[in-house]
Amino acid sequence: MMEIQIEEYQIYILDSVLEIMGNYKQTDRKSPEAGGVLLGQVKNNRVYIMKVSTPSIRDRSSRTSFIRNKKVAQSIIDYEFTNSKKKTIYLGEWHTHPEKHPKPSGVDLKMIFDQYKRNNLNEPFLLLIIQGTGGLYIGFVNNNGLTGININDQFHCKCKS
Repeated sequence: MMEIQIEEYQIYILDSVLEIMGNYKQTDRKSPEAGGVLLGQVKNNRVYIMKVSTPSIRDRSSRTSFIRNKKVAQSIIDYEFTNSKKKTIYLGEWHTHPEKHPKPSGVDLKMIFDQYKRNNLNEPFLLLIIQGTGGLYIGFVNNNGLTGININDQFHCKCKS
């Protein structure tokens, strides 16, 4: 399990989640971007990312873009929420980038800020995880804006932003 602190939140990412995202690394020169939604639970200031959705046949992707199908994603979010007795919630978005040390593009930033502003969220934040070929970018969006950190694949850290 990876543990990261961003602002006042401890964020825990299960190994199974890291493995799923890692399976979609764009290591082949022709691999398209992949992505989905982040699902989990929040207890006090502890955020547990327990599940991620994987690309569906209705998503659109290319080498440098990923657009998930909103209806498919919403059905996954609703299913997990209902079957967890309303404990498992939508926490944000994840996708891949074909770069070693990923960072959000302008399109990524617009998407996550739009998601934050336009949706009725269970928590006062959203997360954005970008899986690169050599590490992760983890972004935390709230009323203060975006706080992000990069994590190298070489270690699972207890990082503080």
